[in-house]
Amino acid sequence: MTRNPLELFEKIVAGVAIVAFSGTIFPVIATGGDVLAADPSEHSGVMVVYAALYVVIMGMICLRQRVALRLPFISPAVSALLVLAFASCLWSIEPEITLRRSVAFLFTTAFGLYLALRWPLAEIIKLFAVTLSILTLASIALALAVPSIGVDHTLHEGAWKGVYFQKNVTGRATVWMMLCLMWLHWQGYGPRWAIRGMLAAGALLLLMCGSGTALLTTIMSACVLAGLRWVRIDVRTLVPAAALLALVALAAVLATTVFYEDVMAMLGRDPTLTGRTELWEHTLGSIQERFVLGWGYAAYWYGDYGPAAIFTVGWGIASAHNGVIEVLLDLGVPGLVLVLWLMGRVLVQGFAAARYGKARAEGAFIFTMACAMTAISLSESIFMERHSINWVILVAGVVTLIRMRQEGHRAVQPAVLPARLRHAR
Repeated sequence: MTRNPLELFEKIVAGVAIVAFSGTIFPVIATGGDVLAADPSEHSGVMVVYAALYVVIMGMICLRQRVALRLPFISPAVSALLVLAFASCLWSIEPEITLRRSVAFLFTTAFGLYLALRWPLAEIIKLFAVTLSILTLASIALALAVPSIGVDHTLHEGAWKGVYFQKNVTGRATVWMMLCLMWLHWQGYGPRWAIRGMLAAGALLLLMCGSGTALLTTIMSACVLAGLRWVRIDVRTLVPAAALLALVALAAVLATTVFYEDVMAMLGRDPTLTGRTELWEHTLGSIQERFVLGWGYAAYWYGDYGPAAIFTVGWGIASAHNGVIEVLLDLGVPGLVLVLWLMGRVLVQGFAAARYGKARAEGAFIFTMACAMTAISLSESIFMERHSINWVILVAGVVTLIRMRQEGHRAVQPAVLPARLRHAR
């Protein structure tokens, strides 16, 4: 229980920011917009809400002087991405849009940096678990009580989207909730009955929203997190086990390649992945036109007469549905190099921390998060997203690893763990 009024206020504001960055309909409802509109996130009232949130985030950062001083320098790669996004205004096909959306990207990133510099990872995980659990319960209630809003009646008829704009957004948010809850259950936080109940509610929402990517990612995350409990076994046992897993994964990839249409049918998907293959063919052609620096941050999908008009107007699509392709469209090769550096860092250092570090549990969470993000990025554009908890979680993971190295694990030592677990570790 937080007794410090300022810290309580910070956590409440952080929870509100998570809600706003989760892709929920609440900012639109608060400003009287139409939650069923084609692009309600660009509503003028919604932008005012986000602008107010930016001011509050800046205020919280300024209240913590040590956080404010470290924030621009803690991760050079993250800072370089921010600079590159703003610099892309110089070559963007829509300079004003790139500038506006770069500001949104800046504050989304600043929020992730603030979380990781302000609290230990365990506290951040609890904050996400509680907030996303509330949204999950609200989503189930809205789908049952007000199906005209909580259930999709357009492209994905009958899919539960709850308090989110679209069923895939629902799926991604539920993935992070499930991962946080599984980690808390492993570490012995909170009442087990409550965590297990929310895991059941999350599983229900995953099934009803119909997001195959989210469902498979959650299953994979559970397997990875469970496997990391045994990652510190003797290397003579670990190497054969890892080789066996790699062989199984290779066999699965080959089987999927050979029996692609059958696998897609089994998963309830059409061979074009709901039109994604046609979308990717078009965007890869656009990448070749501006391979070096891209089209400008978040500019490619804007407008009715831009290079993606055939999809934005005809299909209502505003992303490449692939993380790597989206980064290349936005910022070209430099942007992709920086994003791959960040992903490589959380994967390699997260696994190393889980196997060799003192903060084993934190490393396990970060590595599992990176695996989940890699899986989601195959069919969704989650890198460098503005107003997105996907990017917030990645940035927080990167900075947590940096703090673990810089401060000799002091910043993430599980001082808040129950005594029985501290002694066990």
